[in-house]
Amino acid sequence: MCTRGLIGAVLLNLALLAPTALAASISAMPRTPVDKAELVQLGLLPAGKLVLALTTADTLGQHYLVLSQKHSQSEIDPDPGHDVKIDLLASYYSFGDGRWKRDWTIEDGVDCPIVDSNASFYPTAVTVTDLDQNGIAEITVAYKLFCGGGVDPSVLKVILRQGKQKLAIRGQTLIKTRGQPSLGGEMTPDKALSLPANAVFKQHLEAIRNRVYIEKY
Repeated sequence: MCTRGLIGAVLLNLALLAPTALAASISAMPRTPVDKAELVQLGLLPAGKLVLALTTADTLGQHYLVLSQKHSQSEIDPDPGHDVKIDLLASYYSFGDGRWKRDWTIEDGVDCPIVDSNASFYPTAVTVTDLDQNGIAEITVAYKLFCGGGVDPSVLKVILRQGKQKLAIRGQTLIKTRGQPSLGGEMTPDKALSLPANAVFKQHLEAIRNRVYIEKY
């Protein structure tokens, strides 16, 4: 293919992308997966199960993002035979004063000793972006929480962090069962997402939510 034809094909492919997907593809920042051995060496290995770890860099330096899930005994109704308390932890680290420091954390979980429960991240929905083009990475994390019985919606949260700034869309997963009406699917954005300055963040959070909120049975 000639150069002109190749450029035309690239432009056509970009034009076919949805606006959100195009913005995300342009704004995505480099990221590198990290294994347990590296986290141990840095002193950043979390308790519990390592779900995801990566490193990225922006104008503020190098950073590590670490996601973990921990099962433990219920604090509501302790029973040595059941680890029903599930804690989710997302930690973001930067290097300063000769050591790695935690910039922020996202902590959540469930403690449901009587009913079914679950708490889990969506690892494939984690993004590292620079949507506002200010040179500082934005981290977006999505996860769901469930306490109940039967086939019911889970609590769904999609959270974007950029330093001290925190923006989120909260709601429920949408349950789709063949032959039955759909359940859940509500979505409530933070009020701050209605500000014009945060429009690009709202669009991004909605795109991530739309990738993960449907549960089919």
